[in-house]
Amino acid sequence: MKAVTYCKNCVFWDIIHAGTTTRSREGRCRRHAPTPRADEISRDFGTIWPATFDDDWCGEGQQAGEMVGTILDDEWAPR
Repeated sequence: MKAVTYCKNCVFWDIIHAGTTTRSREGRCRRHAPTPRADEISRDFGTIWPATFDDDWCGEGQQAGEMVGTILDDEWAPR
């Protein structure tokens, strides 16, 4: 079984708030494409990545070393 990779250690996590002594760091998960969203009140259309805290995890997170191995495996895979 693969060890859990928390958002704070994931290559796909983009920190947006450094946190405080009483609040965890907050960021956006960039693992998949952003989700379309529309605000019904202002009719503001756009996209958004999921907001997460540094101690969240999803099961698809990858640490930097794992990512390099995945890229090399895909590059040298037989076609």
